[in-house]
Amino acid sequence: MKTEKLYHKDPYKISFQATILEKYVDRDKHVLILDKTIFYPNSGGQICDRGIIEGISVIDVEEHDGKVIHFLEKEVFAGIGDSVSGNIDWPYRFDHMQQHTGQHILSGALMKLWERDTQSFHMGSDICTLDISYIDIDDQKIIELESLSNQVIYEDRVIMDYFVENTDTRIDRNTLRIKQKHFEQLRIIEIADFDLSACGGTHCNRTGEVGIIKIIGWEKHKDKSRISFLCGYRAFSDYQKKHNIAKNISLYLTTGVDYLEEKIVKLDQENKNISKLCNKLERRIIELEIVELKERNQKKKEGFSIIEKLYLEQKVQNIRQIVMNLVKEKETVVVIGAKSPEPILCLANSLDIKNKINIVFDKLMEEFKIKGGGSGNIFLGKLEIERDIEKAYQRAIQLIYS
Repeated sequence: MKTEKLYHKDPYKISFQATILEKYVDRDKHVLILDKTIFYPNSGGQICDRGIIEGISVIDVEEHDGKVIHFLEKEVFAGIGDSVSGNIDWPYRFDHMQQHTGQHILSGALMKLWERDTQSFHMGSDICTLDISYIDIDDQKIIELESLSNQVIYEDRVIMDYFVENTDTRIDRNTLRIKQKHFEQLRIIEIADFDLSACGGTHCNRTGEVGIIKIIGWEKHKDKSRISFLCGYRAFSDYQKKHNIAKNISLYLTTGVDYLEEKIVKLDQENKNISKLCNKLERRIIELEIVELKERNQKKKEGFSIIEKLYLEQKVQNIRQIVMNLVKEKETVVVIGAKSPEPILCLANSLDIKNKINIVFDKLMEEFKIKGGGSGNIFLGKLEIERDIEKAYQRAIQLIYS
């Protein structure tokens, strides 16, 4: 026996009573099949309804062979043949009605503007998407699409739903956006003088109930174009959030919301100019630092010179640059480290020294859990334990002298 689908007769109905036809456990979930239901199942890109039956949460709804299958959080006390009552989560249902009706309006607008078929629709818990045959979308096209779609909303057009036989000659197949040839009966959703489509979902009675359609993104997806959108309360909530963000940024930047874009572009350019100047100054500082290290931090030993320094603060890239310059000197060994922003130790030697520094570095890696490595004559690593940097630095010098 098939389940009578009350949600097709009245999508605004929020409570019902029905008789249990089947009751069993499937995939560790308690299942009920009823003679009638207001719970819409996962189908056609639309998410199933939420709600309760006999006070127990309905966690999923599916349809197979005309039977609507309710998956419950736990078993109901009633048995086969007994009557049960249920309620859907109305705000959740109405959100789905807004999103699905909005998709029909968008799909109708896409057909009217650019003759693009909707090939698939997905209603997510946060964002809805629809895929159309490929078209190069830009900002201007989105403005056109949003304008026409929202105009249909503001006109508050009537939305009708009715069943017809698939062979009914009164339905003009040329105007039917979705054909569904494999069904004996078609459920038609008709937006007055705008769109005609076969669909089994839940929809609003008038376009005005959708409130607003806002497109929030678009992209090429495989050989199609994908459009992401929000309708109704979702779009309203999104606007509230983004308005507050814009307002707070405008207060922070002491400029009006209308001038935010201009202000941010200006600040971005100023930041780029400052970054260029900082990089130039930093390079100059490194050059001077290299000179100072050679003059003040170089110690002569038998057969080589050692240049050593442990910085309180120095960037990794700066350390690498300093060391690369220092080992250009003949018969030179370098031990350079930094405590912050991360504990770094770098060992190197000039290419003319036979005793390679990698032997010392390997010992330090083992003793102090240093992660890193190198090749040739430069080795650099980060210490796992920050407080060990001074010990590792002194140990490196001790090993080199020995």
